[in-house]
Amino acid sequence: MEVRDPLYGLIEYNDKEEQIMNTRLFQRLRGIKQLALANFVYPGAHHTRFEHSLGVMHLCGRISSELELGEDKIKILRLAGLLHDIGHGPFSHVSEYIMDKNVDKSILTEYKAHNAHELMSIILIEQNEEIRSILSDEEQNNIIALLQKQPKRSIEKDIVSGPLDVDKFDYLRRDSYFAGVEYGKFDLDKVIESMTPVELGRDGTQLGIKEEGIHAIEQLLLAKYHMNVQVYQHRIRRITDAMLVRGVEFALEERIEDVENVYKFNNDSDYLSNFIRYDDTTLAHAIVSKSNGWAKKYFRNIINRKLFKEIFNIEINEGNFDDGILLMNARNPSDDQMEQICGRVAEILKVPRELVILDRKSTSNPTFKDYRVKIAVEDIMVKTRLGKRKPFAYVSEIFSNPSVDPEKEMLYIYAPLDSMAIRKERQDFIRDNRENIMEIIKEELI
Repeated sequence: MEVRDPLYGLIEYNDKEEQIMNTRLFQRLRGIKQLALANFVYPGAHHTRFEHSLGVMHLCGRISSELELGEDKIKILRLAGLLHDIGHGPFSHVSEYIMDKNVDKSILTEYKAHNAHELMSIILIEQNEEIRSILSDEEQNNIIALLQKQPKRSIEKDIVSGPLDVDKFDYLRRDSYFAGVEYGKFDLDKVIESMTPVELGRDGTQLGIKEEGIHAIEQLLLAKYHMNVQVYQHRIRRITDAMLVRGVEFALEERIEDVENVYKFNNDSDYLSNFIRYDDTTLAHAIVSKSNGWAKKYFRNIINRKLFKEIFNIEINEGNFDDGILLMNARNPSDDQMEQICGRVAEILKVPRELVILDRKSTSNPTFKDYRVKIAVEDIMVKTRLGKRKPFAYVSEIFSNPSVDPEKEMLYIYAPLDSMAIRKERQDFIRDNRENIMEIIKEELI
């Protein structure tokens, strides 16, 4: 059996994979957009976790076949690729921030998960009745092991989740394709052809690359950087993400049951059955129809594309924050400090405090410093033609230069400026109040 994919042509799948695709659990992924509301900027970006999961399954099979891992391992790797995102909540990574705050760290440790969505994937594979009826106990255990944190590296683990995993390969190319941009393109065939096992001694075996693949990996790293800057961290995308998070937080404060069904984690069957009822549309509809407060205001604005404006931004560095404590607090402001800054800025803007958002983002060239998406050049091992093992950062002429990877931290403030219909009027207002806002930030963070 096969299905046509815009990136890979025909993707083949077997009976067991088809059974999983046809479960209610997996079909739910059709309603969870890969890039949340990025389609507000790039109208074609309506692709979902469903087709991304098919792509990851396909690449897992392709790479494991290239490495001649054997039929049993290929089968498990394809299933792990198919199910790796099954635990995503509505709006993908955007709402994961809220899920992470509501999950006890001891549960993450118990299940060996990095974060809430990985925890949900593991638990759903382990406990969902549909999945249990399709997979054997051995298959479930092997798949879960590939999704969990492990003390030792392995080729199989690195294919699913590692410095050069197939998740990154697929979403870079897929996001680029549907956003209609060229930034995410790289030579996937050369990357796959260059992959090779690298022995790490007591620490296991790593998925590395041959020396002739260095330039293809450089291209991949630069594609990742450009996608971060131009798509994932686009100004409008940042604003919609921040509005989504704030709207959900207000919905939780209002104790809206549908929202609690998603974000108030509880490891029992009732929570799991409730969790899988929601995707982007059903959650947004529940909030708009049941909220009587700020949550409704936020989601109505989002639905009608009445977006907040970026009224302030500044890079967090020693030049702008020349006091040591000030710089430290700017990088990690407390909830109280954020509340005070937003309240005082709201007075300047003459809007309710609830409509001002303080947002801190960190980007790095060429990789975004978030463990879920970064490609750590120091973790990629190169096997040279002479059989030596060297870290990628030492071998690459581009990435051996430390100036290529400076970290850039930014502080943003968003708020509605609907009353200022003319763009120049908004720009003049923002310019005239920049110094006042900067003084407020310094006074509250010192």
